Amino acid sequence: MSSKLIAVIPGDGIGPEVIAQAVRLLELLRERHKLPIDLWHLDLGADRYLRDGTTFPKDISERIRNEAGAVLLGALGDPRVPGLEHARDILFGLRFGLDLYANFRPVKSLSDRLVPLKGRTKKDVDFVVFRENTEGIYVNMGGQFKRGTPDEIAINEDVNTRKGVERLIVAGFEYAKRHGKKTVHMADKSNAMRLAHELW
Repeated sequence: MSSKLIAVIPGDGIGPEVIAQAVRLLELLRERHKLPIDLWHLDLGADRYLRDGTTFPKDISERIRNEAGAVLLGALGDPRVPGLEHARDILFGLRFGLDLYANFRPVKSLSDRLVPLKGRTKKDVDFVVFRENTEGIYVNMGGQFKRGTPDEIAINEDVNTRKGVERLIVAGFEYAKRHGKKTVHMADKSNAMRLAHELW
């Protein structure tokens, strides 16, 4: 069985600390269960950006796309980089480069005492949120005019395509079928953002 490559990007702030523990767990699982994984540690983040201006090099992007089975990514963002150029390039480079259209977020309560809803227990908090990840405002269409002046104008367009909407909805329903979920809910803002969100 060939090894699976996992790209490891520790990120910024608490990211490296959290990712270090995740790597320890992966190494333990690899050893105990003889998992065929190789960890590829990448020096990307605010420290690297401040050192030499590197954000998300094309050769790394291509190797991740062509060879990696997964990416372990830590939190991004550092006050030393107020424009977050490095974070945007890494995050959107992965998102758009790999077409990661479904932002998949499982939500589960670990303890009854953590459930803030009256009369509910941890068994009642078990759902998954699917959010579109490569369209909407993430397309970054728009611009700024007279930046830094009292007359500054900023425009950010919300782009939704039928393909983007359909594939996310299908992903949600397919997940529900595979995992025995009985209901699927959708949240949009079509009452106020009629043109873009009516498509949903």
